[in-house]
Amino acid sequence: MSSDGGARTIKVLLIGDSGAGKSSLLLSFTTGTFDENISATIGIDFKIKKVDVVDTHTGAKATVNLQLWDTAGQERFRTLTSSYYRGAQAVVLVYDVSEPQSFHGLKKWLDEANSYCCRDESESGNVVFLLIGNKTDMYPDENSMPLPKSVAQGFAQQNNMLFALASAKTKIGVAQAFDEVARNAYDRMQDAERYEKRLTTNLNGSAGNGAGEGCC
Repeated sequence: MSSDGGARTIKVLLIGDSGAGKSSLLLSFTTGTFDENISATIGIDFKIKKVDVVDTHTGAKATVNLQLWDTAGQERFRTLTSSYYRGAQAVVLVYDVSEPQSFHGLKKWLDEANSYCCRDESESGNVVFLLIGNKTDMYPDENSMPLPKSVAQGFAQQNNMLFALASAKTKIGVAQAFDEVARNAYDRMQDAERYEKRLTTNLNGSAGNGAGEGCC
């Protein structure tokens, strides 16, 4: 999908328990601001942010539009949000580093994302997953976090996810995390297109060879 002068659009979903800071991360990344009194998302909200990326294979530079979907974390909205997984190129799971319970709830969110995002086995490797621990400003010393960083990193590694710590309030780590998502998602989109082109070329070549052999 592309828009805005041909720039590729990458659909990114933010999921996680209510209160983890999804909306604050989105606001911090897209506007550079923080609102202490931000209200919980009702249903779905989304914003678009331009991000510059570089194709890791060719070195070519490009600009992509990150279409960021902020989903409600409350249980009563779960059926409403399920349909919005379709077409997502990236999923960001958010937990609050000051609330271990929000981390322990990630398994159900990950299972849901895998169920709706990756129904087709061929798509499972194309969706980028990022686990991000928010509200690190509360702990200048990472070792003082209620949930050890190593535990979250281990969970991310076990489930083939990128991992980052960030603070929506101070903006530290926010842009870097979403830039990494953009770069990885763009690379996978480019890889998929290159694969399709090779496949088409091979099929056309095989068809041409077959036609030649059958001709008198």
